[in-house]
Amino acid sequence: MHFGADPDTAQRFVTGLLGRLLGGLDGTGRTGALAELHTSIEAHHTPEGILDPSATWLITTARP
Repeated sequence: MHFGADPDTAQRFVTGLLGRLLGGLDGTGRTGALAELHTSIEAHHTPEGILDPSATWLITTARP
């Protein structure tokens, strides 16, 4: 999954989607969580951008 061209762009993208999860943290907790997120994002930095492996399962069924 491509999260952006660089770590800062990817972090803005992720926090835009999931930033509400930080709402219950105090300032220190929020700062720590964002630092950990940035470290994780940097670990997935490639020449093509921030790439994180992902998988998708498509399950279908039919009623007899």
